[in-house]
Amino acid sequence: MNEGMVIVQAGGNELLENGREATVNAIMKVVERKRKKNVRVAVPSLFRRTACNEEYEWLCKEVNRDLHKKILAMKAESVRKREVCSSFLDMDDLIQVGCFLEDGVHLSQEGETKLSQRFIRWIRATHLLMEGRMD
Repeated sequence: MNEGMVIVQAGGNELLENGREATVNAIMKVVERKRKKNVRVAVPSLFRRTACNEEYEWLCKEVNRDLHKKILAMKAESVRKREVCSSFLDMDDLIQVGCFLEDGVHLSQEGETKLSQRFIRWIRATHLLMEGRMD
């Protein structure tokens, strides 16, 4: 039996081209594949960039909402069956305007630091769960 942790950080480069449903389905396909191998998965929300149009902004919010709902439902089912759980990491309050480079797309050092710190918190909490030291 495999056991581990994976963070699935999807980007938004092709969000407008692929659309809402295809983006959500692609991410959830990865999550399902990993869960079948008894791997705990974290899915951070897509970043709402500073250099984007209204359509991207709307799609990003909708994809994040869909992912959050699906992962929450998956988590409820996992708890009921006593299986490994997946997590949705909402990054909206964490990754703000000052967290991007001048291009408005890529994270600055501040953004990367905040992102890394959030990932480390999830990894530590998940590790404690895996060791049975946290409910």
